[in-house]
Amino acid sequence: RIESLHPMLKRIPYGKSESYYRENHLFSFDEFVRAELDVLRDCLKPGGLAELKSREKYGPPDGMFADVFALRDTMKEDASFPLINADEFCYGERINSTIPLAQWEDIVQQYPDKIIDVYSIQLVRSIIGRGLYVLFLDWWYQRFPQENIYVIC
Repeated sequence: RIESLHPMLKRIPYGKSESYYRENHLFSFDEFVRAELDVLRDCLKPGGLAELKSREKYGPPDGMFADVFALRDTMKEDASFPLINADEFCYGERINSTIPLAQWEDIVQQYPDKIIDVYSIQLVRSIIGRGLYVLFLDWWYQRFPQENIYVIC
């Protein structure tokens, strides 16, 4: 029986319409995107978690990009490159068996009857974040000549 595969399926009534299941038991793409935007808004703000943790791990005194952080710190008026690692510091780790990642904690608590068990977390983990790759290029542009960097999409 299918409900033996996922304990939450025992709570879902059988024989309803597809729209019923979508509305009451499945998270929409929009809900995933909104949850991620909320997380990124807080994490990526100036002085936010991504900036602080990135500096702590990669910056002075011994981080692998300590020199790049030092250069940025001397450019107080034009600190245009943020030096953040959103992928590492914004999304969080697994909370428990019902909350696969910290980024979804709020929507799981808001909609406890919806299932968020996804087989490939990577498919929905960073829907917005995948488009922020340019932020990480700043690190490399500061370290290496631009003509030595190739981006393949």
